[in-house]
Amino acid sequence: MGTVRLNTIKMLTTAYGMEIETVLNYLANSVNLDGVRAEEIKKSLSADIAEEVSHAQQLGQRIKQLGGLVPGSAAVDLGQQIQPTSNTTDVVGVIKAVIDAEEKACSHYKEI
Repeated sequence: MGTVRLNTIKMLTTAYGMEIETVLNYLANSVNLDGVRAEEIKKSLSADIAEEVSHAQQLGQRIKQLGGLVPGSAAVDLGQQIQPTSNTTDVVGVIKAVIDAEEKACSHYKEI
């Protein structure tokens, strides 16, 4: 397998991990947030989870098409994003974390 293909698989695998981590964080925040101000954010995050899973599936399919293997949970590098806060009413913090995760994903996709 060529170097370009291996590098592409590596970058797609990183993107796959980013999507999986986003799913975990959106799920946690969609359940953990409390308060009247949090309800719309929780609904939005819940709706976004399926989209993020779809992104991960698309990345996994492309990894496989290029001759790679989609990693299991032990091989996914997690903990790179801002983690869900223990303050269950920190809606602004959750929004900032979502924006940060999306900006990082866009930046990484541009590198691919």
